[in-house]
Amino acid sequence: MKKKKLSVAMKAILSFALGLCIFSVSFFTPASAVSGYYFNGGCRRVTNKGAAATIETQNPYVFNGSSVSAWAMTCDSSYSNRYAQVGYVKFYGDTAPKYFYEYSYGSSGTWFQKTLGTASTGSHNEFMVGCDNHTMYFKINGIVYGTVALTSIPFTRNTVEILAETHAVSDQSPGSGANPVSMGGAKYKTTSDSWVSASCTNSFAAVGVGYGSLTTQRNNIPSAGATNWEVWDSRY
Repeated sequence: MKKKKLSVAMKAILSFALGLCIFSVSFFTPASAVSGYYFNGGCRRVTNKGAAATIETQNPYVFNGSSVSAWAMTCDSSYSNRYAQVGYVKFYGDTAPKYFYEYSYGSSGTWFQKTLGTASTGSHNEFMVGCDNHTMYFKINGIVYGTVALTSIPFTRNTVEILAETHAVSDQSPGSGANPVSMGGAKYKTTSDSWVSASCTNSFAAVGVGYGSLTTQRNNIPSAGATNWEVWDSRY
């Protein structure tokens, strides 16, 4: 999925069920982009050791050759290829999204993505990516599904991002006017290892407050920032 803006990219939690059903398949080369990177959601610039949020799963339309995702990420926002993220993704041809995690450290050629079990439409799951002094971990509903040594991805963690991502203008950005995707409980891990609320702002606004990278990507994040918000595609 990755990320970045061309410069960089609450309800019932199903921990038990997710732990039973998740399986994995690994991919070692990134999928080619369709036409760009488009984002909708909230970000906070802060030195951190991780990011987390509870994100609603929906099953969006995906254009030929593209993918649509939603995730929590910690990254170095000065680069487009230095990040670690966890969430869900739907690829073209799939009938439903899957849970996934991914990390990159571009200057060394490091890139890894693992897809997991099918993400249930309508479920609300906490996605958490964080680290101690040695290891980055990727959690879904409190269960660790992957780790990587920080020596493999030694980027500066200066931003947390909770975003939906598309790659083709024709993709459905997650959510609709009648049924927006909720993103809530945004948090980051401090350098003293405490998880605290992260008031995020809309950093990809194409037109102004309430928009994502595209004018069809909408959200209700106020200019002052929020820890809970909704995103949707105005065409749906």
